[in-house]
Amino acid sequence: MIVNDFDGLARRFRKLADQGMKRVLTNIAEALGETLLNHIIDEIDRQGLIDTGLMWNSFTRGGDGNVWEWDVDRNSITLEVGSDLGSGINDQGVWGYPRLINDGYTIHKAHWVPGYWNSGGSFVYDRKAKTGFMAKPRSFIGRKYFDIAVTQFEGGMNQLIIQRLDRELERVLR
Repeated sequence: MIVNDFDGLARRFRKLADQGMKRVLTNIAEALGETLLNHIIDEIDRQGLIDTGLMWNSFTRGGDGNVWEWDVDRNSITLEVGSDLGSGINDQGVWGYPRLINDGYTIHKAHWVPGYWNSGGSFVYDRKAKTGFMAKPRSFIGRKYFDIAVTQFEGGMNQLIIQRLDRELERVLR
């Protein structure tokens, strides 16, 4: 970058210091959040974990069950992303479907699961159905799709931050 107008550059830096830096950091955090969600969706697809798309959509910004929460204070900007699909918003102790698939779970005692089998051979949970199946005690190993996606994301995160910072500073300093 060649600078001939040092006074103009100084004004841009003052503008960046006064109002632009928070926006720059917010834009970078949003880009990182979107990228992480995309990594999670890619890993879900790679492992073939979904049938209906409900879990996939919960990792899409604005999708049903999606978590996209900002926490801004004077020292940091935090963006929490993920899914709360099936966890029950009011009950923090209930694990949702995405977490059960990621971490695994155990059925400790047999119980009836109401529902029906659709024409594609998949079971559809229906609380009011008279048909269903008996879930017997067994354990399911977690697929760790979230952990794998986060590990892959962390590997390229610094470069992504630098690219986004360059892009944002170029935009602000023009």
